[in-house]
Amino acid sequence: MSENDAGRGAFATCAAARHWAATTGGKKTFGVCVPLFSLKSDRQVGMGDFADLHGMVDFCADNGFGLLQLLPLNDAGLDGVPYSAVSAFALDPAFIAPDLIGVTGRDWDDALRATRERFAGAQRIDNPAVRRARLELLRMAWERMARGPIEAAIDEFCRSNDWAPIYAAYKVLKDANGQASWENWPDGQGNLAPDQAVERFGRGPEARFHLFCQYEADRQMKAAHDHAGQRGVLLEGDIPILVARDSADVWAHRWMFRMEFAAGAPPDMYSSDGQTWGFPTYDWPAIESDGYGWWRRRLRTAARYFDCYRIDHVVGFFRIWTVHRDAQNGREGWFEPWDKAVWGTHGRKILDMMLESTDMLPLAEDLGTIPHICRSTLRQMGICGLKVQRWEKRWETDRRFIELSNYEPFSVATLSTHDCEIVADWWLTTDQSERDELWALVGPGQPAPACLDGDAGRALIRWFGGAFSAFVVLALQDILHPFGVLPGEPAIHRINLPGTVGAHNWSWRCPVSIERLADVPGLREFCLSLV
Repeated sequence: MSENDAGRGAFATCAAARHWAATTGGKKTFGVCVPLFSLKSDRQVGMGDFADLHGMVDFCADNGFGLLQLLPLNDAGLDGVPYSAVSAFALDPAFIAPDLIGVTGRDWDDALRATRERFAGAQRIDNPAVRRARLELLRMAWERMARGPIEAAIDEFCRSNDWAPIYAAYKVLKDANGQASWENWPDGQGNLAPDQAVERFGRGPEARFHLFCQYEADRQMKAAHDHAGQRGVLLEGDIPILVARDSADVWAHRWMFRMEFAAGAPPDMYSSDGQTWGFPTYDWPAIESDGYGWWRRRLRTAARYFDCYRIDHVVGFFRIWTVHRDAQNGREGWFEPWDKAVWGTHGRKILDMMLESTDMLPLAEDLGTIPHICRSTLRQMGICGLKVQRWEKRWETDRRFIELSNYEPFSVATLSTHDCEIVADWWLTTDQSERDELWALVGPGQPAPACLDGDAGRALIRWFGGAFSAFVVLALQDILHPFGVLPGEPAIHRINLPGTVGAHNWSWRCPVSIERLADVPGLREFCLSLV
């Protein structure tokens, strides 16, 4: 019996055993990763929404995929950047399906039809325009529902979600101040205590609108999660480690954050200046003294919607690069904690808390320069790390690709992520030597193809499906590209280019609607052959 075969038994005995039992039991599971906003359907308004999850879940179930991975679904404002949300709790109102709210009337139907037609032919998502248009529909719906039976349901929602009134007050003030950061609000509004803010700004008609949006988003997302459970598909959410400085959470809970500092990354081969991200770092001693209450509530809120969750930048729980908040780059920074000897216990303590808080299975994003103690702790606890095939090499010896049979069981294997090129684009831009080396693993004795179209792309995916990882998760673009349904160059189907800002990021819209995926010749047979 190989070392990896023996490792399979660890799923039942590791610290995360309860979470594996609640999900896959350690059985190998194939999944699809796609941002919710990227989904396209015949009924939607400009971008994917909670109703589209039902159709995507059905696609997964019908094609043998047991997991659907999403990017963060929190309120991302008008720019739609999912990792810089204005709340770590609130769902994005832009994802509410207006046709499922329950509003009727000719004027409503006309407005819904006109808005749908306005964006129907768009190849990419114009985030500000689409999000404003969807919010206009939500306001129209609220005007018809306010002061009706829904009011009592909203009150009950608030009693079960104590973050909601604070979030609503923050949104009211944010709107009233032209979307300026709370640090620039006049008349001391930015320094109000949470209870004062709720009393003054969280009880009026504008606040009720924002609470209505959260009630409806929660109702629709829970319905999607219930449907996924009925179809035997796990939903994987995403928990960004950091919180935007201009957010309801930082505004209301500044005691949790070291406001004078910001997180970032040290200089490396990709950036000689390092990076500064602007997010405040956590005051972990203060958070621990509160019993990690905010984190536990955050995770329990996410557990309403997800079975698994991706821990973004998990190494930040062990140590995080810290700079002064006004630093122009990441050169003059340091790791917190500064003492390497405590990194392991620091990270383990936080991860133990996360396991205690819910039955959701955590899956860690551990890319980049990662200290040994981080990955060894994850392995000991039974928490999967991430393996992106193009970066899985024997870096300390011959620097060649690691064979799929040597992938650790506690891992999530993938060909690409939202922050890198889809695999077909990477193939076109990487060195010929890498293509030859990889293809020798895929199809021994055959020359490496010039591109990953058609049979070549399918052969690569079929080979990669043999990874020994507990999860093999494929980006929807990587699945669809070999079937010739992604028009143009592969580069345009990337989700995000880190370090850049523009309309090219977070705006990819799948060119094939969910309803038409079943009509792609050979797609279902191919997917079923993987599992």
